[in-house]
Amino acid sequence: MFYIFPKTLLYGRHTITASPTQKLCLLQKLPFNLLSSKPISKTANQHSKVVSYLINTCGLSPKSALSVSKKVDLETPEKPNLVLNVFKHHGFSQTQISKIIEKAPRVLLCKPYVTLVPKFEFFRSLGISGSDLTTLVSTSPGLLSLGLYSKILPNFNALVKLLKSKDKATAAIKRMPVIFYNNVEGTVAALRVHGVPDANIAMLIQRWPKFTMSSPDEFNQTIEIVKKMGISPVGTHFIIAIVAVKSNGKVFWEKKVNVYKSWGLSEEQVIAAFAKCPWCMIASEGKISALMDFFVNKMGREASDVAERPFLISYSLEKRFLPRASVVQFMLSKGLLEQKASRVAQMFICPDKVFMQRCLTSLKDEPQILKLYTGKLDLSEVTKGSV
Repeated sequence: MFYIFPKTLLYGRHTITASPTQKLCLLQKLPFNLLSSKPISKTANQHSKVVSYLINTCGLSPKSALSVSKKVDLETPEKPNLVLNVFKHHGFSQTQISKIIEKAPRVLLCKPYVTLVPKFEFFRSLGISGSDLTTLVSTSPGLLSLGLYSKILPNFNALVKLLKSKDKATAAIKRMPVIFYNNVEGTVAALRVHGVPDANIAMLIQRWPKFTMSSPDEFNQTIEIVKKMGISPVGTHFIIAIVAVKSNGKVFWEKKVNVYKSWGLSEEQVIAAFAKCPWCMIASEGKISALMDFFVNKMGREASDVAERPFLISYSLEKRFLPRASVVQFMLSKGLLEQKASRVAQMFICPDKVFMQRCLTSLKDEPQILKLYTGKLDLSEVTKGSV
């Protein structure tokens, strides 16, 4: 139950109406930076007392205390003591409290029964209590600066509507509390206009919420960029492409394009590869370069072979390609595998079980191949006929 909410709350099918006296809690909407309008200017003695308070009472390290002391004006200990007591009363450990103060120091200036308690009660009403609550808040203390009615509730309601389940929405915010910093309703509306299915919108908001945290104009520009690359809004590639464009920005996008171009690919080939598999532009520059080097120099393939199969860039060099390289090279040298790029690529991307079946259990050279695969035999030893 909610018991300190300043006005009627609506989420799911529940309605809670506060009493007139509770409407004073409208101050809940005020951000921390408005809770104290006095400039932060202290005498050396006052500053020393604040630092001591932060160390001895709040549990901060001397370095953190010095940093925090420059961001808050603690004239007397009464208000911060009240804040600390509220945290302790709601089950926060000293370590968690210290962590919150380090990340959101102006919480010490708030009115806890107006700013903190209503949010704690809201989260408890969703089943987020005990260690779940303290972990959520201590890992994302910025939540405490968000308006309950201007940000948290609207986003939660929009998420419930999108996921069609209060439980799913609750699970989503436990995994990704950054969702509350978003404009879920605006993001959903922008993507729906372009024909993106709700299931794909939910995937974006649940898995990569930070990439939707931009102005509506900027987000729409990203959508238009992705559409111009020929990626259909209906498929999941569209969502991955948005993540790729947003995560790279112009500078890193150009750097990655240049890495591909350094291997002889044209910009048109890079864009075409991206449209096929957006993951190829989410990989780091180092990974892209290492994989291109592997396929071109070690495996003797053309750079265009990779561009036509960009999904190869999404696999791990160490975990997938290197363990199989000697086996594939051996099979190619013995004519046990066609030289076609598609067949070679398939040997690298198939699951381990399928790879073992194809290479290790049905071929007469099984002992050699098994040793190659486990790293107990060097390919040069096989080609020299020493085995």
